[in-house]
Amino acid sequence: MRIQRLMQAAAFAAAMGVAGAASATTVSVSGFAGPWDPTVAGNPTYGFGDQSAPTSVAVTPGENVTITYLSGLTGAFGGGPATVDALGYTGLTFGSGVGLTGIGSSGQPFPSFWIDPTNSGPDIFLNALIGDFVNGAGVIVGGPFATGDGPFVITAPAGATALQLGVNDDIFFDNSGSLSISVTGGVPEPATWAMILLGVGLVGAGMRVARHKTSAALGAQ
Repeated sequence: MRIQRLMQAAAFAAAMGVAGAASATTVSVSGFAGPWDPTVAGNPTYGFGDQSAPTSVAVTPGENVTITYLSGLTGAFGGGPATVDALGYTGLTFGSGVGLTGIGSSGQPFPSFWIDPTNSGPDIFLNALIGDFVNGAGVIVGGPFATGDGPFVITAPAGATALQLGVNDDIFFDNSGSLSISVTGGVPEPATWAMILLGVGLVGAGMRVARHKTSAALGAQ
């Protein structure tokens, strides 16, 4: 019985390894950050060119990534107070979607323009949180997307090495604030799967040993 308990404990530890594999990372997304680098060949251009680099989180192709707004606010008007969450300035006339243009006051497109160039989809407002996946060369794979406040779940596409996050704007220099965002990956690493298989195998072996001992004891009576 003692061996069986030990084997069960090993399997339980393996299962806990699976639970731990979907680890959450909390990152800060500056109000000055664009969601991707428009100077990289192959990436669509947006804005006036004064954005800072996006926040980047490493990913593995095929893993489910959950993006959730936690706290913080950003602002987009003359360095004024930060007042909006990951949904941006909902209800204003800046952004992409029905009745909106996708073009900012600079005359340049918002990042959201490349999500919905026909302005026929859900509204994506100024300073909304925008995400995208890139390969090792910084080129977008799979297309950009708006996360809202989340939880927003998306699968990292083939070739992706990083998730990038920034805000939806065309002029960044006068922005303010930042957003605290949770990013959770959902695919266990190969080593974790090996732990699971080992644990299950050990439990099976332990149960066979226990049955053998029980049979031997009964035969000796």
